[in-house]
Amino acid sequence: MIRPGEIYLADSDAGKRPAVIVSREELNRGRWVVAVLITSAHFPTRSVLPHCVPLRAGEFGLTKDCVAQAETITFLEASELDLDAGVLGVVDESRMRDLIRAVGNMMGSDCEPL
Repeated sequence: MIRPGEIYLADSDAGKRPAVIVSREELNRGRWVVAVLITSAHFPTRSVLPHCVPLRAGEFGLTKDCVAQAETITFLEASELDLDAGVLGVVDESRMRDLIRAVGNMMGSDCEPL
């Protein structure tokens, strides 16, 4: 079962990168998931942007300081996730709320998680 907040390595157009699942659990039972890609590039600049969520090395199974970039929200086939390697980590509730806000910011909306 793929759950919201889980981080997997994913095959994307940008290559193999970590991705955090943002789609609801019931949607993840199908062929597709919605994820936000994670990057370590330009961390100092991106970590303060309202559409990015900083994730520090050692948190959530990540080895480098990274950001989840809400503008890279994408559909992935479940087969594009490295399910054999398993979950790299799981973002906590606070960081998931930050991610939902970042997605809202990217869309020009004031999304407030329930």
